[in-house]
Amino acid sequence: MTTSYYDVAAGLGAAGFAGGLSVAIMNPLDTLKVRYQVATDPGAMRGFAGQILRREGLWRGLWLPGVNANFWGIGVSSVGRVGCYPYVRDGLLNAVGLEKNAGVMFVAGLLAGAVGYLVSSPVYQVKTLAQAEAGLLENGVFATGASVGKAPRYASLVQGLATLKRDGHLWRGAGALVVRGALLSAGMQVGYDGFKTWAKRRGALEDGPVLHGLAACAGGVGAGVCATPADVVMTRYQASSTYRSAVGAAADILRKDGVLAFYRGFTPFVVRLGPVFLISLPLTEQIRRLAGLGYLT
Repeated sequence: MTTSYYDVAAGLGAAGFAGGLSVAIMNPLDTLKVRYQVATDPGAMRGFAGQILRREGLWRGLWLPGVNANFWGIGVSSVGRVGCYPYVRDGLLNAVGLEKNAGVMFVAGLLAGAVGYLVSSPVYQVKTLAQAEAGLLENGVFATGASVGKAPRYASLVQGLATLKRDGHLWRGAGALVVRGALLSAGMQVGYDGFKTWAKRRGALEDGPVLHGLAACAGGVGAGVCATPADVVMTRYQASSTYRSAVGAAADILRKDGVLAFYRGFTPFVVRLGPVFLISLPLTEQIRRLAGLGYLT
């Protein structure tokens, strides 16, 4: 069956809007994760979060930092990892002549995610840096957070992009982001598409909101397991000017903190991904249905 331009545009648009909206809603958890990863001796996560809330408040301390860049960055990346994924997957299936399986889902998710995150890399970098520098402002400089005594450099998406371009860092960390995004996308699709496929083949659940919600939870766990190490490396690399490469940042983490440090922030990462996917993936399905495209298959 021939796919029309409308089908493609509506499908990509549904994925982008749903992804951007969901991550904007859940931005406080993303900000908490980033601020925790770059903090010096932050202690327990609960105490760290409580300190931010007491001194800075929910809106200024956790919700506002990087929210605009997060919406656009994840919106663009979702066009790749969710919108383009079915076309990449089906192209691979036609090329190798196999039925859908976890291996094909992983590779297709890897490729689609890599493209989506490559395109969104500068915007996503602004998001991460805005969250990393976040803190309470007094007299135009930060009084709390990891950038105490410094003026904001990434207060808005436009300012952040201009700062990166001026510093020659517009694509800094793009490789790390692409690796992280590709792994996240691959793990998500093995969980989401894999669970949907498994449930429908066995007649366990009909294709609808309940199945989409359960599959989204599976996708969040899969994404977290696959992407947390790359996420830690990317955050450290982008937030510090001392590293010459993402590989150097990874080596430094391993040398100083050990292997388990690569899963630092795993819990808030998965806790954030779960609700984001629980909103974005079922919402994408419903927008597709309302647009006359039907559910993702």
